[in-house]
Amino acid sequence: MRLIPILFLVFLGSCAVKTRQVLMVPRKEEAGVVKLYFDREGKLYPPDVRINPHYFYLEHLHKKSLSRYRNPEYATLETALTKYDSISREAMRQQFNLTGVDSIRLFLRLQEAVRKNIISEIEQKIKEKNSKDLIVLIHGFNDPIPDAAYYSLRKNIEKYLHYTPVFIEVYWDGLTSLGDNPLFSNIWGYAQSNSAKVGLGLRNILNKINPNIRLTLLTHSLGASVATHALFNPGKWPKKFQEELEQEYHAENIPTPKQKDIRIAMLAPAIPGIKVFDHIDYTIPENTIPTITRVVIGYNHFDYAVTKGGFFASNFGSTALGANAKNEVNKTIIAINEINPKIKVVPVDFSLYIKNDSLNNKKLQRKSPFKQREHGVQFYVQNQHFSEFLKAMFD
Repeated sequence: MRLIPILFLVFLGSCAVKTRQVLMVPRKEEAGVVKLYFDREGKLYPPDVRINPHYFYLEHLHKKSLSRYRNPEYATLETALTKYDSISREAMRQQFNLTGVDSIRLFLRLQEAVRKNIISEIEQKIKEKNSKDLIVLIHGFNDPIPDAAYYSLRKNIEKYLHYTPVFIEVYWDGLTSLGDNPLFSNIWGYAQSNSAKVGLGLRNILNKINPNIRLTLLTHSLGASVATHALFNPGKWPKKFQEELEQEYHAENIPTPKQKDIRIAMLAPAIPGIKVFDHIDYTIPENTIPTITRVVIGYNHFDYAVTKGGFFASNFGSTALGANAKNEVNKTIIAINEINPKIKVVPVDFSLYIKNDSLNNKKLQRKSPFKQREHGVQFYVQNQHFSEFLKAMFD
């Protein structure tokens, strides 16, 4: 058994890196729903995404001169619009009335214009619905088409609340293995760093929304990393990347959201617990009073993704909180309560679920507990404990 971790590391080290951009395309517009599209740097796509995919979505592995660009920083919206895709750049210039010749400054002004329009759209929908709730849905790693999961979550929330709140659906580049085993594609580490940058991009929007609304972030898997970076500055990263977030991505200067009632609810969070939440009071500007009132942790001892097959939940990019490895959930609750005892922390155990046995069984309605090994949102929604999760979110 001791050889398993060693062989696992050797195998990972021998894998070719495949970092494939999630193809971002506009989704169907729906009433009361704002859809945000972020690239791996946390930059916002223009709403109609008129970007030439030849220079953006492809890996360029057929070009020797570009073979070094196998890491996720290469295929970014800024690279496409400032270096390669002059046609799309001109289209964006005309659409947003941008002037000047400096392509980088044009890109920054484009981001400002897109962000301003999004904030106006969110505020307008809140006003139209006279809603007291803004709910942000954030998908996880290797999930290029989360539409169905988002729809299911929305409908379940609406049914529970007995009214329709305003939703934000976040689509971000959690990378995709394109059908390959994501473990062997060696993209997990890159997706983790992407999540931090996207979180900062999301923060730049949420911090400008009406402070009187109740803000709830509902995440799945690595989406928890996006949400936590939107709400505060976690300190879980190696020193070099932590400095990069602070200096190049301005984590120290982007104000955190200040709604009076902020809640974060996580399904199978693919993050460590203590290393993240012992910074829950690290809000920007420093020394401001955090307004996070509730943390809901939906964990699962048997989920194959967050347990990493049952062996490595605390290693290779810790997902210990989602698996409750080594009692990580309880340790996290203690850490949060020590920082701010006013924050209500609710654990919800999804490890077992109940289903009817085969109809061919003589005892047609006999029920038995089963281990939930699946990681997808739909399995958590179908789990009987999901109603308990919703109650913890909103009651």
